[in-house]
Amino acid sequence: MESITQLFGDLCEAHMTGLSWKVHLGAQKISKKRAKQNLKKIAYNALFMNLFQDETRKVQSNISRLPVKNKILMLSFNLRVGGMGAQADRLEKLVEELETSNCLPFTEVNSVLDLLVQLVGTGPPQLLPQKKDYFLNNKYVGRNVKYQGYDYYDVSVFEADIQSLITNEEYQFNDTIQKTLQIMEAAPGTGLPAIGLFSQNYPVGDKFEKETRVSLFGALVHSRTYDMDIRLDLPPVPDNADLSGLAIKVPQSIDQSEDEGFQSASNLTPDSQSEPSMTPDIDLWDAVLTYGPSKRRCWERIGCPPGRKEEPYLTEAGREAFDKFYRLREGELQLFNNTILQIPQIVLMKESELVKDVLNVLIGVVSATFSLNQAAQTFVIKQGIYVSGTSPESMNNLLSEVAEYGTYYTRLSRFSLQPVLDSSYNKGLVFQAFTSGLRKYLQYYRACVLSTPPTLSLLTISFLFRKLGRQLRYLAELCGIGTTALGISRGAGASFPTGVRLLSYLYKEALNNCSNEHYPVLLSLLKTSCEPYTRWVADYLLYNCAYNNLLVFHLG
Repeated sequence: MESITQLFGDLCEAHMTGLSWKVHLGAQKISKKRAKQNLKKIAYNALFMNLFQDETRKVQSNISRLPVKNKILMLSFNLRVGGMGAQADRLEKLVEELETSNCLPFTEVNSVLDLLVQLVGTGPPQLLPQKKDYFLNNKYVGRNVKYQGYDYYDVSVFEADIQSLITNEEYQFNDTIQKTLQIMEAAPGTGLPAIGLFSQNYPVGDKFEKETRVSLFGALVHSRTYDMDIRLDLPPVPDNADLSGLAIKVPQSIDQSEDEGFQSASNLTPDSQSEPSMTPDIDLWDAVLTYGPSKRRCWERIGCPPGRKEEPYLTEAGREAFDKFYRLREGELQLFNNTILQIPQIVLMKESELVKDVLNVLIGVVSATFSLNQAAQTFVIKQGIYVSGTSPESMNNLLSEVAEYGTYYTRLSRFSLQPVLDSSYNKGLVFQAFTSGLRKYLQYYRACVLSTPPTLSLLTISFLFRKLGRQLRYLAELCGIGTTALGISRGAGASFPTGVRLLSYLYKEALNNCSNEHYPVLLSLLKTSCEPYTRWVADYLLYNCAYNNLLVFHLG
């Protein structure tokens, strides 16, 4: 049996057989002896790779654990990726023949295939075909290329697509315009999807078509007026038809024996065309004001009797009708007075007197209509008050809103009273400035109320003071006297902030209400409240006054 050294030598000789050993231009000379030594070295390394390894390196990788067939398929895949599909097919075919062959002298086919896989890529360098040099004779290849400007292309190259699109759209627009003009200039009846009734050369069929075409449709298709010698007339009407609602009023100045729309071609002169119409002018406004409803049935009211169809609303009947209707309903409820319902006594008042009471309660003045509850500091409305044309319930809702504004005004007035500056006063100058700002706002509100003329209606006054009422409600809640009935002591007590805490409180409220209608009022109050504090800071920084410690105590 031959030795392993001789077998490796024969394997290397067989591998190098058929290779070209010519030296090419630009390639390094390859020695045959040295190439054989390299092949032997690779073969011995592949054979004894597992004999001299440490115990820690004996763990094989995931790739070495794969079957030999899978490794060969991976090599075939790499060949396909490299563009050598024919060689990959030949490799797979040879491996299949080797596995299915029964006449091979080798007993360990997998070992032989594993050796071949390990020898992949260990052969001599292969001469690849020379690739095309794309950068040969290229003026932009090389270092320190001199700047030669930029490539210039005409604008038409970039605008070619846009110009073709614009041209196509213009062609479509022109085509649409031409088709529209053809339709507008065509004779009447041209192009209609009919069977030819509007055609001039269409042969007349039965008697009905002849009569309708000659008498009516012929006037539509004729393009000249001298052919229109046919006098139009009303169609025949049955004897039993009701013609009472079809009376046509014709002015007496027009001759009914001739058709006013017919003129021959010889009469088409400028004088005849410019004659004014003899139809009498009708004033539309007078006709509408003097219009009387028809007493006959008409097409607009098929199946309805003549006259009005809608029932009038109760409010459209006037104040007296509403009062009578209300008294009627009240009399019906009086029947249940002794059993279930207790109807309050109603009091009729003139609207002018009620307007005076409303203007008084807006500035906190007590009247016969509005009484003041001293304990709760709220205005109470006298029950059952109404004016002609309204109900006590609706009037009570309107007066409740006005009484609420008067309640807030009264509470704010008491909250912002000028305090007595003695030794017992401990709320500071900031709180005094805040109350002075409140008094300025209440003075502005009082001026608005006093300048309101007493000739306005109750609804108008309620609408005009709605915004000011919302501001009064917000200021009362800001001072802590709006949400509770007995809120006067709470606002003036120790719970209401003073000093710098009051400034922080107003500043936070201004930030939270910067996008609503209360923002200007808050800014005015904040500006007025900050005046003592800013004056103290200015005196301390600029003049370093000696009484600053005492002023800090008075700031609160």
